[in-house]
Amino acid sequence: MATSATSTRAVGSSAPQPTTTKIVDPDGVHHEYEFGGPLGVAAMMTFFPALFYYLYVCLFFYDGKFATPQDVSTFSGPGGWVDFASTIVGLVREHAAPNKRAATLYLSLIALQLLLAFTAPGVVQQGLPVSRLGGKTLTYHCNAYSSLYMTIAIVGAAHFSGLFNLADIIDLYGPLLTIATISGFTLAAIVYVLGEKYRMSGNLIYDYFMGSSLNPRIGIVDIKMFAEIRISWILLFALSMGACAKQHQDYGYVSPNLALFSWGTGMYLNACAKGEQYIPQTWDMNYEKFGWLLAYWNFAGVPFSYSFGAIYMATHDPATYRYPTWVYPVLFVVLTVSHCIFDLANGQKSWFKAHQTGTFIKRNTFPQIPGTELVDPKVIITETGSKLLCDGVWSIVRKPNYTSDWIQALIWGLSTGFGSAIPYWYPVFHLTMLLHRNARDDARCARKYKKSWIEYNKAVPYSFIPYVY
Repeated sequence: MATSATSTRAVGSSAPQPTTTKIVDPDGVHHEYEFGGPLGVAAMMTFFPALFYYLYVCLFFYDGKFATPQDVSTFSGPGGWVDFASTIVGLVREHAAPNKRAATLYLSLIALQLLLAFTAPGVVQQGLPVSRLGGKTLTYHCNAYSSLYMTIAIVGAAHFSGLFNLADIIDLYGPLLTIATISGFTLAAIVYVLGEKYRMSGNLIYDYFMGSSLNPRIGIVDIKMFAEIRISWILLFALSMGACAKQHQDYGYVSPNLALFSWGTGMYLNACAKGEQYIPQTWDMNYEKFGWLLAYWNFAGVPFSYSFGAIYMATHDPATYRYPTWVYPVLFVVLTVSHCIFDLANGQKSWFKAHQTGTFIKRNTFPQIPGTELVDPKVIITETGSKLLCDGVWSIVRKPNYTSDWIQALIWGLSTGFGSAIPYWYPVFHLTMLLHRNARDDARCARKYKKSWIEYNKAVPYSFIPYVY
């Protein structure tokens, strides 16, 4: 996701022309149900939105503590589970109902990102050959990096000019969550209906969850890449900045805890934007379809749940979660080093893939992590003729990006102290997601590379931690 690179080529300039190589499509047929099949995905589409509303209520109305019934032993009696559920629903209906202000803010940001995706300067990149299109490569207009800083300038100007107050984002968190949830469900439905019906299982619920379209587009804008880079992380950073504005407004300063969290989200967003031109070569673009899983999580799940730490800090006195002074430099260093390893790992893999496909583009984006460009890297040539990288940090573990990614998530949680368990949702959930994604990736690669994948696993035997796992 995040990479380093360096000479820009403006969007609209000459780019490699689409090729038309005949390729058999091994991923065009539904193989097996994932995520527990139709029942499992139906549960996920119900559980996660409900969970996030519950945690929202806990953060804003129960001092960050897990809310429970007054009498956990009774179901329908006074103070029992039915009364408790009614109280939670009532708080959500009263405080998280969509309103005009929240809808205007959320949809304006989406519209701004879409406008910038069409018009901002950047580079033109070619994706991998698409089997369902007979080997044709799709063109991606990668301008997230310039769009990011144009967005920061526009939002900053609006805030400091008094057009709107960033702190309002925290006060409007509930209504914004509802607008985002509706947007995610709606976009998934639209793409499902209009999609090309690729790799379908035949089950309506499961296919809505996984998606029907592999490459949904609005003109030159790829919806999957737009949602992943332009929406989820920008919204998360906006919530983080809103928390800073809220804290400064209420206490007259921004705590080092919140500064640490914001530093982490800012680095992550910058890394995603600066390496956008490598995303067309990834599994997400070439295998994952765009359904509820990607629409809901990018429009609502990621930004509004990963920001729990910022919300907690913005709504609590900094004195209640303050660390001894010496702790802050340690956390800042660990976070920054972990991010640099994350950036290096993604940079090495992306550089390697781009050179294999002849799509490498050097750019003057910041920062440039030394060691990204590997000289004559060690590889394993598979039965299909493709190459598996086992050099650089990728010779140490198979998923160095996952390990460093999770350490960052853990630091985001630690930035909030220990007054509430809710901000630790992100590192706990992210670990689960990374383990599951690793298992899915292993299964797909074993199916694709066969004996070569066994050889690769022997060459790099550990997934996350050397000599451990």
